Amino acid sequence: MRRATTLRLYLVRIFLPALLASLGLFALVLELVDLFPNLWRYLAQEASARSVIKVMALYLPTALSNGLPIALLFASSFSLAVLYADNELTVIFGSGISLTRFTAPLFVAAVLLSAGSFFFNDRVVLSTIKAKNELSKTLLGQKTSASNPDVAVISRDGAVVYRAHFYDDAGHSLSGVTVVERDTGGKPVARTEAAVARWDGTRWIFSTVQRFELQGDGSWTELSYGSWTSARLDEKPDAFKSQNRDLAEMSVSDLGEYVVFLRRAGLPYAAALAERHKRFSFTFTPIVVVLLAGASGGRFRKNVLLASLLTSLVAATLYYVAQMITMLLAKTGVLEPWIGAWSPLAVFIVAGVLLFRNART
Repeated sequence: MRRATTLRLYLVRIFLPALLASLGLFALVLELVDLFPNLWRYLAQEASARSVIKVMALYLPTALSNGLPIALLFASSFSLAVLYADNELTVIFGSGISLTRFTAPLFVAAVLLSAGSFFFNDRVVLSTIKAKNELSKTLLGQKTSASNPDVAVISRDGAVVYRAHFYDDAGHSLSGVTVVERDTGGKPVARTEAAVARWDGTRWIFSTVQRFELQGDGSWTELSYGSWTSARLDEKPDAFKSQNRDLAEMSVSDLGEYVVFLRRAGLPYAAALAERHKRFSFTFTPIVVVLLAGASGGRFRKNVLLASLLTSLVAATLYYVAQMITMLLAKTGVLEPWIGAWSPLAVFIVAGVLLFRNART
C-alpha cells in the first residue's frame, strides 16, 4: 500500500508541472487566435494598447477554461508516456500495481477539475466574456441595442398576445401596440389598441386607448380611455427585447429562465435548451480526457513529447467536432436537445473505457 502511494505521488510530481505548462501554452494560443482576427480593426480604430491588453485579460478566463481539457489530456498522456519510455511503467506493472490504481490521482484531479470548472465557468467566465465582448465592440465602434421593431409576444400560455410596431428598450415602452386577450379555447374576448404602453415595474400602462370587449350576447362593446391598465398584462419587458441574445454569455440559471420564457411565448427554444444541457455535459470532459490519456499514454516510447501532443490534439479535435455536429443538429431540431449535448460525451466515455481496459500494462 505504501509503495503504491509513493508511486502515485511520483506520477503527480510529473503530471502537475506538465499540466500547468500545457495549460499556459494552450491558453496563450487561444488568446492569439482571438486577438489576431481583430488586431487590424483595433489599429484602424486607433484603440490604445492598454485597451487591447484589457480585452486580452478579460478573455483569459475563457482561454483557460477552453484550454483545460486539451492541457489535461496532454499532461496525462505525456506523464504516462515518459514513464513508459524510461521503462518505469513496466516495472510498476510488474510489481502488481494495475493501471487503474496507478492512475487514480489523475482521475481524482479530473473529478476535482470537473466540479471546479463548472462553477468557474458559470461565475467567472461568463461575466468576463460578456465584459470582453462589450469592450471589444466599443473599441471597434460597433453599437448594439435590445430595442426591437415589429415585435409579437405570446404570454400566459397563449391567453394574451401582444403586437407592437416598436419596442424601445431604453424607455421600456411599446409604440403602436395591440393586445388580444383569448379564452381557453383560443377565441378572442378582448382587444386593446393604444398609441403607447409604458412599463411601471409590475404591468403595462396604456395611453390613448381604444378597447373592445366581447359581451355575453356575442356583441362587442367599444370603450375609450386616456390611460388604462390590467393586472393580466404583466409580461416583462425582457420578452420584447431583440431575441438575438448570445447564449454563450448566459448563466445556467439564466438559460433555464430563458427556455421557460421561449416555451411560454411559443418561440423556438431548442438552441437554448441544448446550450443548457451542454453546460452540464461539458463539465465531465476532464474525466473523458483522462480515460483517453490512460489508454494512449503507455504506447509511446519514442518522440514522447511530439506523440503526446499530436494524440491530444487529434482526440480533442474529434471530440469537439462531434459535439459541434450534434449541437448543430439539436439546435435545428433534428436531434433532441439533450441527445445533442450528451451523446458525444457518452460515446467518448464508452470508447475511453474500452481503450483503457485494453491499454498496455
